[in-house]
Order: sequence, then structure tokens, then C-alpha cells
Amino acid sequence: MSDVYQYWSNQGVHVHYVSNSPWQVYPALSEFIRDRHFPAGSMHLRAISTGDLIRRKPGQHKLDVIPQILQDFPSRKFILVGDSGERDPEIYQQIYKQYPNQIIKIFIHDVTSERARHADQRESERSDSYYNGLKKFLARDQQPNGGPPGVGGLLPRRSSTTTTSMLDAVGETELSEDEKVMNDPAVSLKTKLDMFHDRMDYLASELPEGVLTVFTLASQLRTVSFTL
Repeated sequence: MSDVYQYWSNQGVHVHYVSNSPWQVYPALSEFIRDRHFPAGSMHLRAISTGDLIRRKPGQHKLDVIPQILQDFPSRKFILVGDSGERDPEIYQQIYKQYPNQIIKIFIHDVTSERARHADQRESERSDSYYNGLKKFLARDQQPNGGPPGVGGLLPRRSSTTTTSMLDAVGETELSEDEKVMNDPAVSLKTKLDMFHDRMDYLASELPEGVLTVFTLASQLRTVSFTL
């Protein structure tokens, strides 16, 4: 996705990164964005506690933050990009209904269906969710680096164990009920695919034609141009 974001940025698009990740991972996330060559942009992370993980409505952070960004820039048009592995489609649909004149497009990365996973494998693109991608990035610091005795050969740059545990907890609270079914090995592949397509079809039917696009490969978004 980084090349697509850079392509859009070169056209004058401003990027706002809204994530359910906790503020504790800000240093790692900043490094992730820099090392993966994403364009610079404002970052809106989540302040959480153990109680928040238990009581807070899934997706509430994005429901709070994204409308505020739209209100802060009332003359701007926005594109919302998310993935199907969490509640982004439902959240973005809800926000669109509040701000239909500012949101021109919703892109949802299909990380759910077998079709998307196979397509990403053919193109050597990662098909896992944002949380898994960030966890893999953080895991670099837990790999042996041939360091001197006494430090176990580990990079002591950040507490990856605590951070990845927190990401696991946050990611679990953000899963939709449909996505939990997708992770159930007792449910057949056909049933899972039918459920996914029914979910996307329903959301699209609740929006004006052409607003919602489900994509499998990031390269598909390079054809999008903007009138600023």
C-alpha cells in the first residue's frame, strides 16, 4: 500500500493515519511508516486501558476521530481506506451517512476471502491484517543479532512482548462477528465466502453506487485520480 499512498500524496493528497493501535506503540509505528516508505501524515492512535478493552464499543475510536478530522477540514474531500478483517466497512458506512458531501470514496481491502489471499500470494503482496503486519515488524527486535553474551543476542530497543500482547488484545476487540466466524475451522469455506460477499453487498446497497469498492491488490488503486 505504501506505493499507492505515495502516488496519491504526489497528487497533493494529505494523509491521516487513524489506528486502533495504542499510543504506546507510537515509536514503533512511526518507524514502521518510515521504513515502509509511507508518506508523512497526522497520526491518531488510541488511549486505552484494560477497562477500555472490556467496556469500549469495537470501532469507537475511529467513530470518534474520523468525524472530528472531517469537521476540522470542512472544505476537504476524503477517501477512507480500511480492510475487511475488522469493522472498517461498517464504521465507514456509518460515517459516510453523516458526511456524504465530504467522503468521495471508500476502499476496503479484502483480506477475508480465499480469492483475496490467493491473489495476494500470486502478486507477492501481504494479505494479513494491519495488526499482524505491525506485529511482524515489532518481532524484528526479538530476533538474534549476534550480540555479546549477557543480552541474549536480542535488540533491546523496545518492549516488543508487551506491545504485541496489547495489539493482540486490541485486535480481538475489533473483530466483527462475521470475522470471528471466518476464523472458525468448523465453518465451510463456501459458507465463509458467501457470508463475506453478502456482507459487502449489503453495505454497498446502503451507499450510493460507486462509493464502496472492495479491492484485492493495492495496485488496483493506482488508477484512482483526484480533482483537488
